[in-house]
Amino acid sequence: MNKIVTIFGSCRQYSIKEIYKCTDIQEEISYPHYTKEVLQIIDYLKNNNLKEDEIKNIFRTPILKKKNTINYEKLKKQFENTDIYVIEIASKLYYKWQDKYVHHIASEDKYNLSIKNNIKIDKLKKTEIENDIISIKNNLNNKPILIVSHLVTRDYGDRYELKMWLEEICKKYNILFLDPIKELKKNNANIDNLFLKEKSLNHYNELGHKKIKEIYNNFLVKM
Repeated sequence: MNKIVTIFGSCRQYSIKEIYKCTDIQEEISYPHYTKEVLQIIDYLKNNNLKEDEIKNIFRTPILKKKNTINYEKLKKQFENTDIYVIEIASKLYYKWQDKYVHHIASEDKYNLSIKNNIKIDKLKKTEIENDIISIKNNLNNKPILIVSHLVTRDYGDRYELKMWLEEICKKYNILFLDPIKELKKNNANIDNLFLKEKSLNHYNELGHKKIKEIYNNFLVKM
């Protein structure tokens, strides 16, 4: 495929890299989980508006590496040359430090960040998520975007409610939306063999990545 894809999301989108040329943004900056986190990465890529110490406390990769290794000019160019954006919105929760939105691991004890005790954790409301999605769309200059939900197997709880919000919002603004579990169930009677054995579904196994890759390809070719 000759289209260039930027992934704003987790390892659940890794299989896209087998069928499309993907930018380095996901691996070199962060795996965002909530809308305001996505917006902040976009804002940074467009405006280079974060200080060194902020970058090391905000984005997943610098947190893990304990230093800023971001090649801004390279990633900015990749961002500008992107044809399709895949955006996973997996959580209502947000993690705010001062006026910045940080990756959730910044709040975990094992990373021992100096900002940890100053991080506010709360939930986004539907209207906030809707407004963020509108901002994301506008800030990406109305290029094609695919919004993906978390792996939702129950018809209750926060993940389910968020998925329903996303589906409704995407329909309202004519944005392509992917519910991975819904699509996987169309061709697999038992989806349990597509995931690693965890208390809460978070990761595909090898077969799962193969199946979801086919689904991503079917969706992305529409774009």
